[in-house]
Amino acid sequence: MRNFIENMALWADITDPDRQFETNVPVKAVQEPALRSAIFAFSSRHIDRQRKVDASEALQYHNHCLQLLIPALSGSRADITDVVLATVAVLRQHEEMEPDDNQFHLTGTARILNTISSFGSSGGLGEAAAWLCLREDIYIALISQKPLRTNLQSFHRSNVWVRDDDFAWASRMVFLLAKVLSCAFSPCGHESSLDLSGLQRLAQEVEAWNDSKPTSFDAIRSVPRGADLEQRFPEIWMLLPVHVVGAQYYHIAKIVLAVTTCPSPTLVSQNFQVSRHIEKVVRHHLFMVLGLAKSNPKAENTLFTARHSLVAWGWVIRRREDQEASEALLREMETRTGWDVTRTIQALREQWADDDSDC
Repeated sequence: MRNFIENMALWADITDPDRQFETNVPVKAVQEPALRSAIFAFSSRHIDRQRKVDASEALQYHNHCLQLLIPALSGSRADITDVVLATVAVLRQHEEMEPDDNQFHLTGTARILNTISSFGSSGGLGEAAAWLCLREDIYIALISQKPLRTNLQSFHRSNVWVRDDDFAWASRMVFLLAKVLSCAFSPCGHESSLDLSGLQRLAQEVEAWNDSKPTSFDAIRSVPRGADLEQRFPEIWMLLPVHVVGAQYYHIAKIVLAVTTCPSPTLVSQNFQVSRHIEKVVRHHLFMVLGLAKSNPKAENTLFTARHSLVAWGWVIRRREDQEASEALLREMETRTGWDVTRTIQALREQWADDDSDC
């Protein structure tokens, strides 16, 4: 429990000024055995990964949690409380650390939010858990290039739209990225089904957020990337972790918009020119995402966002020095968070090798 509070709760609380998972969840877990077992499973996996030992204890806690959860999830809507949602959200965090992510708990959180839409605007633990679930859904949508599973209407009445603090501004950017993903990744999977006018309106909203955001979101130190391996990404110091999240999600939204709103020229030569331009834009914003993660060590879960972005767009990194720096950042993430990045690095190397063979 102490490991969860001191090292992992911030991953969930990154846009929550009340820090529900650090302050409220542990207190509730004393009386709620399912929530307690979910925390122990997640925290045990984190400790085991860092020590590189067997995760059997984590599995025992996970199975015990499921035994306690099944009656609540199989009952009436009244049985699904904010504690139940928080429990499944923590199980989803645990599930993300598995080498083979089956996304069972992601399906569970989406089903809960889509069934009980009030969680997205309920305040307290329920809303904090809902925002965590939305970010978990965003990560998978980025990697799989598929639509979100979460109905975004759940968040329309959230007070982040009337508050003016930095946490609300970061949450608005999270929601904007979710809207971009929902519009960009058509369920039909065909370019003709894309809502280009909708994406263009969202592009304006994204830029409006960037233009209007508080000055506290401005970097307090910014150094362009250099030739040294340690400076292959820009150095961008932000005031607080919440500002890092807002900036990262902005740059990811710019990547998705650049990829999905590009014109389709008829001439082959023009097509190549457009492709090169898009790749350059994607690479710029990807380096910003990676630089933000590397430059702000307290914002630990921004390493996850960097990892997901590399999975989605790491192929645009052409220079060997930048590839090595990307691998180094992933290994740093594994050391600090316990996430196994072996498969990620291998997949990236295969993409980069294919690129070399084409030259």
